[in-house]
Amino acid sequence: MFYSKNIARCIILILTTFVILNTQEFDIEEYNKEKQSILNVVINSTEFDSVFSSKQVYFEENELLTINTQLVLSKGKCKVKIKTEEELIKMNKEYLVLGDFTMARTNPTHARVQIEILPKYKLLNLSLEKKDSLWIIVNHLIMSE
Repeated sequence: MFYSKNIARCIILILTTFVILNTQEFDIEEYNKEKQSILNVVINSTEFDSVFSSKQVYFEENELLTINTQLVLSKGKCKVKIKTEEELIKMNKEYLVLGDFTMARTNPTHARVQIEILPKYKLLNLSLEKKDSLWIIVNHLIMSE
């Protein structure tokens, strides 16, 4: 009986070690690279252009996208700027709020992005899929107030 318990424990330990070693970790740098890639696809898409008219893109800072972000985002040749709500209101420019960003942490193949365009009060929802290491918009929905 004692012998079979030890064998069972060894098998469990071996299986646990195997699972841990074979689980691909998706670190924050890789996650941010994917996030950067997705957001660049979104802001350079025809779907985005249909609701946003400015060449210069401003995002309002929030918990999903901060002023200190390491992400490199650009619309064409113009670098995206992230500002506080107060700064954006003073500027009186069209700007974006990243309302939702959903993507698996490990081996992402699908993503969902929600962007609010202010002061137009339009909402752009996009579904993206990764095909051959490129993110492609597969579906979108535009909602207006």
